[in-house]
Amino acid sequence: MELSTTKRNYIPRHPLKLTVWRIIVILILLLFLSGSEFLYGTNKGHQLRRMTVGTVLSSQHPQYVKYLSFLLPQSEIKELYQAMLHPPIKQSSVTPVVTKDKKESTGKKESVNVDTINTANFTAKVMVVPDPTTVHLVGTKYSTKGQPLSDLIKENNGVAGINGGGFYDPKGNGSGAQPKGIVIINGKVINSPHGYKVPQLVGAILKNGEFITGSYSVNQLENLGVRDAVSFGPQLIVNGQNQVTSNIDDAWGWAPRTAIGQAKNGSIVMIITDGRYYWDKTHRGATMSDIVHLFEKYHVTNAVAMDGGGSTTMIKDGVLQLKPATQTSVGMRYLPNAWIVIPH
Repeated sequence: MELSTTKRNYIPRHPLKLTVWRIIVILILLLFLSGSEFLYGTNKGHQLRRMTVGTVLSSQHPQYVKYLSFLLPQSEIKELYQAMLHPPIKQSSVTPVVTKDKKESTGKKESVNVDTINTANFTAKVMVVPDPTTVHLVGTKYSTKGQPLSDLIKENNGVAGINGGGFYDPKGNGSGAQPKGIVIINGKVINSPHGYKVPQLVGAILKNGEFITGSYSVNQLENLGVRDAVSFGPQLIVNGQNQVTSNIDDAWGWAPRTAIGQAKNGSIVMIITDGRYYWDKTHRGATMSDIVHLFEKYHVTNAVAMDGGGSTTMIKDGVLQLKPATQTSVGMRYLPNAWIVIPH
């Protein structure tokens, strides 16, 4: 697949607004085809209405939720919004990790592998990185815009990667300029909007390759010896336990997803899915619980969601693993940062 990044002009955002409207129209049609008695008279119908509202609420254009007020009362919409903004947070244990590579008597490194998992509602790509010390967070070199994942991988001598944390986008131009939350890259604090003492939910990798997640301040992360960290969420698995409640599932709805975690054997596992009926007209996307179930198949003990939707991107050996749900001149969202694999 061609990943040419010679053009730098942003495509206007109005096509994305049309896409959001298309999603809303499709969801409403599906809802009414299900029948009003089912929708408003059964528990499953109620959950379907909540998931529909959550799908739009967690998109880049949550303001369109006002057109879905016939599905849920405002009090319930507010409940979903709060579940999305303030999910419960648990601290993962901090213990030494012994990787497969250190156990190998031959000294050979295992290669990065990507599995494809097809379901009725989404296609998932699961990247397994046996050596966690090769996974690094990298950031855009520009101060006013982000960079596509292809550039972030190439410029840092990487071989694979996924998108990382979110970014502020008040004008809706998808420039990826200003990251949200805590960002630490190679031990250097890149972003700390609330100072060094205020904890925020992060996914982080220690210098020894251990992946942790929890609510940490910059000072705490530095004391732990964190090499790379980025804010997003919600948490998916902590200390081997599923952290996704029904409220969190409903609040985030269906969408393209990106997530990162670590398996019992130390391997880093990265997952993306398609969705929002963007390329495959039958794929609505994955729920947070769907991602948990995928991680469980790979024996992941700690995992957290990264930025999804149009930002969801995975590349291995120069090949886009799924087409991102976005419209830019390079076919990928401009990102503030990304998790990439840099061989030793």
